[in-house]
Amino acid sequence: MNEVVASSSESGDYSADSSDGSATEPGKDREPSKRRCCGFGVGFVARRAFKVFGITVIAITFAVGLIGWPLVAIDSQMFKENLLSVLFLIALLLVILEDHVGVNKAAVMLMVSAAMWTFLAAGFHPHASEQGNQEMHAEMDKSLEEVGRLILFLLPAMAVVESIDHFGGFSVVTRFLMTSTGGRQELLMPMLSLFCFFLSAVIDNLTATIVVLKLLRHCAANDRHVRHTIGGMVVIAANAGGVWSPVGDVTTTMLWLAGNISVGATIKWLFFPSFAACVVPLFGLWLQLRKCSTPTTEMPSEEVAQQHIPEVRKANVLVLIVGISCILMVPVLKMITGLPPYMGMLLALGVLWFVTDTAWFHKLAQVPFEHRYHDEEIQIGTRPRTPAAFAQDPPGSVVEALHSMDLTGLLFFVGVLLAVGALDTSGILDDYAELLRKLCGNSPVAICSLLGISSAVVDNVPLVQAAIDMFEDKPMDDPIWQLTALAAGTGGSILSVGSIAGVTLMSMEGVGYIWFVKNISIWALLGFAAGIVTYQIELVLFA
Repeated sequence: MNEVVASSSESGDYSADSSDGSATEPGKDREPSKRRCCGFGVGFVARRAFKVFGITVIAITFAVGLIGWPLVAIDSQMFKENLLSVLFLIALLLVILEDHVGVNKAAVMLMVSAAMWTFLAAGFHPHASEQGNQEMHAEMDKSLEEVGRLILFLLPAMAVVESIDHFGGFSVVTRFLMTSTGGRQELLMPMLSLFCFFLSAVIDNLTATIVVLKLLRHCAANDRHVRHTIGGMVVIAANAGGVWSPVGDVTTTMLWLAGNISVGATIKWLFFPSFAACVVPLFGLWLQLRKCSTPTTEMPSEEVAQQHIPEVRKANVLVLIVGISCILMVPVLKMITGLPPYMGMLLALGVLWFVTDTAWFHKLAQVPFEHRYHDEEIQIGTRPRTPAAFAQDPPGSVVEALHSMDLTGLLFFVGVLLAVGALDTSGILDDYAELLRKLCGNSPVAICSLLGISSAVVDNVPLVQAAIDMFEDKPMDDPIWQLTALAAGTGGSILSVGSIAGVTLMSMEGVGYIWFVKNISIWALLGFAAGIVTYQIELVLFA
């Protein structure tokens, strides 16, 4: 919008200059237009050519796997690894240039993952060999397990947060934030970032990101640049906060369940490095936001009161308490019973759904009488209403909140996980892990640093699994395990596609890949380095 206004003003200035009698030579007047037209044409052709090239490579790979020919290409391990690597890089470039080539990132990753697995399936020769068929399904099941756990966790997590927002639960926190900041938006960043840092350690970094982005949308609804900048910092804080808790990040949980790290030692040794990885970029992005924003002064209390501060009712407080309690139940259920987190999140959604569907909650929330569920008030002998009577979801229903969920980010991450699973099945990630070991020798810092930077491009789960296999002889709470958790967790913040928190930001706020690289990546990288340095200082002083 600003660009459009700027273009219009520039056009107006030019017209005014032309109308004041100052003549310009015809040749000089037309040449810039010609150059602009030629530049636009070259850029358009280049974008269209890369788009056609990328889709053509994907289609050819899919066709080769579908017809199972030529066998020389399908059965060659070197050709297979090179082709899948190139295909994955092309997909990343299409994702990076999403706004320029006009292809949705979710569509790209879904097509690429399908093409990669089709080509891999042909190499197993499932119709000619029963053993090959079993191996193919075993590899597919391994990838499906990871994707299924993500979907079964992310869907109810998004539904719980969306339902809390739908019933006005976040108005309680929004009111507190707006009154405590005094109308100064630059104070939102440190408050939300530190809140997200500690919240992600208690629940997990994905749910914490969704919750804080919802709060951010309420507190800075009219300033997209502020939301994007603070949202980038929220991603860094969520990933950093998930490192020092065994239930805060999936990679830390993997190391905990594998017996590589313990709860006490993880908190003791990784809290300050994680905090450094959060505070360093927080300071830089806060200064950057203050520099770019217009200077503001603290508003008087009467002016703050005139802002659009949400009204808080009993129903809002109740749904916030129930929702947050249900979310906090997820790590408790995991630690007590050992059940995977998605079971706790499914239970949380069910409990919140049940509470908000009761007649007494509808009365408390002042839902119009004609939209309430009256099943609890039906008398004996009367005929209850059939589901057909609820063809239109009432305003006080969780079902209505589900309609506002955006699933493009979820589908994009599903495609990424399936594509990374194909790279893992082909042996590319194992070869890469071994290459890291050869390049870095026996230096844990160098190995884990490169692993963390790599997790910004490739999902950190298979990389951490490769590290577990490489260093299986190391004892529990060895520095290599703690460095692995720190690097894999904070390294994913360097790029927006490096973590599910970053993908959630792209989905919920529409943040582009290139914008993230220009404005957030350098600070995330500095935070990553600060975390590694802080951990090394801890080892020198206290080990």
